[in-house]
Order: sequence, then C-alpha cells, then structure tokens
Amino acid sequence: MTDAYNEVHIDVGRDFAPTPGGRYRRQSKWSGEEFRETFLEPPLREGKTVVVDLDSAVGFSTSFLEEAFGGVIRKFGPDIKGRMLIVANARPRRKRQAMEYVDRAIAGYE
Repeated sequence: MTDAYNEVHIDVGRDFAPTPGGRYRRQSKWSGEEFRETFLEPPLREGKTVVVDLDSAVGFSTSFLEEAFGGVIRKFGPDIKGRMLIVANARPRRKRQAMEYVDRAIAGYE
C-alpha cells in the first residue's frame, strides 16, 4: 500500500490477501468486511482518494466485493464514489462486478 500525498494505492492481492474470502469476518478469513474496515475506511475518513487494484488476487467472491465496495457506499454515502477508484486492467470483469455493487448501493440511497 503506497500513500502519495492525498492518494492511497491498494493492491488487494499484495497488500491484503492473494485469496480474499467471503462477506463477514465471522464467516471467513480475509473477508470483505475486514478489507473495508482496515483498508478502505481509514484513508477515506482522512479525506484521501483510494485506488484499489483488483488484478493480483486469485479471485473474489461476490459477497466479498459487495461487502467491501457496496458496504463503503452504505457507510459513507454515495458521494464517496468520487474518491474511490477501482482498477482491474488485466481482469476488467472484476472492476465491472465491483462497480455494480457500488451502483446498487447508491441506488439504495435514492
């Protein structure tokens, strides 16, 4: 995880876990809840922009993606989307899935 001024870069496979788990901490190790609370929320609370790279992890469960990315929208509100950039250049489907959960959580606010 690198922090350049007001931007934090997180490589999920390198900085968190090569094989992320399920939704909640109580269900599995390396959960979406743990990732959100430990890696996403602190820099977002500090007003930083977070760039999350999904390419290096082996794979993701849909529950991990929903809890991490949909959960952060539910916690901080729809405007936080502007400070969260999800990238997956080698595996664009991962980005589409994560953004789907972001957009669904935003739709829940409207």
